[in-house]
Amino acid sequence: MLFFWMIVIVFALLLYVVLDGYDLGIGVLTLFQPDAARRRQMVEVVGNVWDGNETWILLIAMGLWGGFPDAYATALPGLYIPLVVMLFALIFRGFSVEMTLHRAASDRAWTRLFGIGSLVAAFAQGVLFGGLLCGVTVHDQRFAGATWDFLGHGYGVLTGLATVALFCLAGAAMLQAKTVGVLRDQMAALVRRLTLATVWAVTLSAALLPVATSARLNLDGVDRWLPFAYAVLVAAAGFGTAYWRAGRTPDLIPFLSVAAAEIAGLVALVALYFPQIVPPSVTLQEAASSRNTLAFLVIAISVFLPVTIAYHAYANWVFRGRQPLDDGGVPGGRPAAPSPRWSGSRPSASAWSRCMSGPPCSATSGSRCSRFTWGRRPACSFCSWPRLTSLRCGASPRPTTSARRRLPPRRSWRRSAAAAPPMPSRWPP
Repeated sequence: MLFFWMIVIVFALLLYVVLDGYDLGIGVLTLFQPDAARRRQMVEVVGNVWDGNETWILLIAMGLWGGFPDAYATALPGLYIPLVVMLFALIFRGFSVEMTLHRAASDRAWTRLFGIGSLVAAFAQGVLFGGLLCGVTVHDQRFAGATWDFLGHGYGVLTGLATVALFCLAGAAMLQAKTVGVLRDQMAALVRRLTLATVWAVTLSAALLPVATSARLNLDGVDRWLPFAYAVLVAAAGFGTAYWRAGRTPDLIPFLSVAAAEIAGLVALVALYFPQIVPPSVTLQEAASSRNTLAFLVIAISVFLPVTIAYHAYANWVFRGRQPLDDGGVPGGRPAAPSPRWSGSRPSASAWSRCMSGPPCSATSGSRCSRFTWGRRPACSFCSWPRLTSLRCGASPRPTTSARRRLPPRRSWRRSAAAAPPMPSRWPP
């Protein structure tokens, strides 16, 4: 029972780092995006999944409180400050992302609050994790340290910066896979720079860990150093693959590589610290609840864990694909056509130019999408001119040359009225 419950907590921690890590990273990256339309596009990538990604931190808290109450009570007094800061940052981040998605007029202010909340939450999580790795001073099963011991003479700040860099890397890799056009190219170029910064910060944190921690790092025996060695190799391969595959297709490979590196890093730490749960003195056996309590928790989690995993799988399947650029929902963007019916007049040259310059939709050819406002036949959202069958949106998610070839040349609308095809005064329903 004890070993199974430890696996549940480690599993929840892995999923939280992978899922909410890119969530927080995208929020931090919005602070450095000057274009309002692309900031909105970045927020919409996480707008449908952020609340589900944060459910895993509740499972971690519940698992420690119910399964290891002594560890929960011993570690919290030494980590109250970063923990409270993280909780308030997550609260501000939660309502700011909802306000951003529902109030386009306040897009810039609420997006900044979303980015600041993500930055503070990611940094606080890194400081909390670094303070736990440094060790908590305990005497007679009670906390006996000082208020600022979690900083670890600056080691907590270093792990906080490393966590922010790692989450930003995961966020940039996810944006490469979920966006189109200029934003996708920007994030692909950013993945390389963030990979180098993350590798530098993680390597420095790992090199200083034996000096900063008060715990005993144990690599005696093949059952310890072999998983540790494999985890280090997998993490190095993950960062190398993310750097090498940045900007190349398939676009999801950099994010999967970063996720593999995150999982490998946590596995390496488990190999170093096991069986310590609150370094250096509280172990799993000492902090565990009674056998009956663990049995009750295992029965409860066997019911709710598959439901939670199924919900995440369904949500990610529903919102799969790329997030198109919605210019009409932000200040300064191009509004969609106000009328769902064709007015019968030929579009002006400037309107047709805007239509030709707009990127094709990410939907498949002939499908319905947000840029089409007609019933049976689609209409261009920029000039409200009804598109013909040959003018359906391209299947390519990016404005490639092959997609532009499906559109007629601009000079076709400058022909004489006799050469132009006859248009009805009212489109049939």
